Amino acid sequence: MRNMARRSVWVKVLVFAAVLAVLVFLFLRSVRTTRTAPFVVERGMLTGWTLAARPGGDAATAWLGLGAPERLAPPLGREIFGRTAESLAFPSEPVIPLLLQAEFDAAFDGPGMPDTILRLARDAGLESGVWTPRCMGYRRISEPGGTRSVYFLLFEGTRFERFRDRLADLLRAEGRDASRFDPRGLSPVLMVAGGDGDFGRWIPLRADPATDCLAPVEVE
Repeated sequence: MRNMARRSVWVKVLVFAAVLAVLVFLFLRSVRTTRTAPFVVERGMLTGWTLAARPGGDAATAWLGLGAPERLAPPLGREIFGRTAESLAFPSEPVIPLLLQAEFDAAFDGPGMPDTILRLARDAGLESGVWTPRCMGYRRISEPGGTRSVYFLLFEGTRFERFRDRLADLLRAEGRDASRFDPRGLSPVLMVAGGDGDFGRWIPLRADPATDCLAPVEVE
C-alpha cells in the first residue's frame, strides 16, 4: 500500500509538471506572438520629411539627418510598451541619421563641402516621395553590468544608399581618401524606443533584416 501511495504521488507530480510546462510554453508563445504582430503606421507620416544639417555635435550624432513628422514615433513607442511592459525611454525627436558627425570629421571637413553634401542629398530625392518602413527592428546586447536594448524602424534604403554612394564618389572626385568613409556603414533607421535614453550608443547602427527585424510594419 505504501508503494502504491508513493507511485500515486509521483504520478501527480509528473502530471503537474507536464501541465505547468504546457502552460509556460503557451504563455511564451503568446508573448512572442504579441511582440511580432504587425505595427501600423499612417501613410501621411511617411512623406514630407526634411533635411537638417547639425554640425558640431558629438561623434555619434548626425551631421546631416532627415527629420520625420513628430507624430510618427510616439504611438509606436506606446504600442511597444503595451506589448512588452518594459521600462522604456524615447528619443526627443524622430531623425534618420544620413551622415554622422564622426564621418564628416574623418572624411568631408573642408571649404565648400557642407553645401555640396546638402546638394547631393536633395538630388538623391531624400526629401521627396514616400519612406517605406521595412520592419520594426529590435536589438539587445548583454554586457557586464546588465543588458541594453533598442527598437527602431528600418526603412527601404534605395535613396539612402544612393546618397551615401554619391558621398563616396565625391571623395574620389576631390582626391580625398575614400577609405575613411564606408557607404554601407550606416542603415536607414529611426530610433523608436530603448531600455535607456542613450540612443547615441547604438550609432552607427548597421541593421541586418535577417536578425534584427522583429515585426512587419503595415501602412494605412
